[in-house]
Amino acid sequence: VLKKSRLFLIFLVISFAVVMLNGCSTGDANSKDGDTKNVANADSNKTTEEGNKNGPGMRNAPSAVPVEVTTLTRGNISNFLQYSSTLETEQIVDVYPRIGGLVEAIYVEEGQRVNKGQRLVQIEKDEYELAEQKARLEFEKQESEFKRFKALQAEELLSQEEFFSSEIAYKQAEIAWKQASLNLQWTTVTSPISGVVGERLVNLGDRVQAANNLFQIANLDEKIVQVYVPQDEFTQIFKNQPATVSTGILDGERFPASVKRISPIIDPQSGTFKVTVAVKDPAGRLRPGMFVNTELIVDTHENTPLAPKAALIYENERTYFFVVKDDTSRRMELKKGFEDAEKVEILNDLEEGSKIVVLGQNGLKEGTKVKIIEEKRYAWQPSKPSATITESQKDLAHKG
Repeated sequence: VLKKSRLFLIFLVISFAVVMLNGCSTGDANSKDGDTKNVANADSNKTTEEGNKNGPGMRNAPSAVPVEVTTLTRGNISNFLQYSSTLETEQIVDVYPRIGGLVEAIYVEEGQRVNKGQRLVQIEKDEYELAEQKARLEFEKQESEFKRFKALQAEELLSQEEFFSSEIAYKQAEIAWKQASLNLQWTTVTSPISGVVGERLVNLGDRVQAANNLFQIANLDEKIVQVYVPQDEFTQIFKNQPATVSTGILDGERFPASVKRISPIIDPQSGTFKVTVAVKDPAGRLRPGMFVNTELIVDTHENTPLAPKAALIYENERTYFFVVKDDTSRRMELKKGFEDAEKVEILNDLEEGSKIVVLGQNGLKEGTKVKIIEEKRYAWQPSKPSATITESQKDLAHKG
């Protein structure tokens, strides 16, 4: 019995020790888990505090939209009637020889400028020289005979009929000599106008006749455009009316022009009348045959607010644009005045110097935050006056 009691006591001690060891191990584990949870909770609280400090929704706040702008400026803009046609020259001639013969020399080429009376082609003239000499001798003979007959007639030694026949023969010989002289002169073909050789149609050694076209010469100093205007616009066209001419070949260049002639006749079939427009091109940039656009200016608004057409947004038959104010976009419906290919007159109530979005506006809405990355200036916009000049003007105005 004693032995069994000792064994039971030992079992109790061992069991108690095992229980104590398990309790310690569980406590350490719980302690570690508790520490981890505390750290996590601390971090969560810190994040929450930072979020509360920075304000709600800051992490999802949209960034500003980058845009390009231009400054609303004042200038002149015109209302015009636009037509398309082909550029021509006021003077263009085909050169024909007056006599036939073999071409023995050509003095000019295509693209070469010539003056009126300058030689172009030489036709073989040996035969014409002989004919001129023969006619001159016959003239001198008849002239001598006429002088002799005239002396006899003065002494009444010659009948009136014989004197009249001698006079006729003398005049006929004179005419024949002049004709032969002209034929000899015409062996050298000259230019009837000053201009540029547009086309050469003859070659060395060709045998030409009076019906053969040798050259085409154009006076490029006088360029014109002929447009056909509808009869409904007859009252809007007048002589010396200002105009401009442009072509897609020379992009961006505009040439001054004016109405030179107006046909008084209206074509009953097309209902149009012809208007001839004179074009100024002192540098010779335009060429006959170019397809051009002609704008006849009807009216002009001066010193009016202008904006580039690149700023416009077309939506449901309405036109809008955006203005930047305090780094925020403001959408406005366009109140349009005159317009041309590059710009439009703005009749909205806007201050001069307002910033108008010209790039990036398609992604904007009313009140969108924007960031101006570039301010663009167009060729038609006036350059900004210098501060020095402005201050000087202010001083002079103050003194005045």
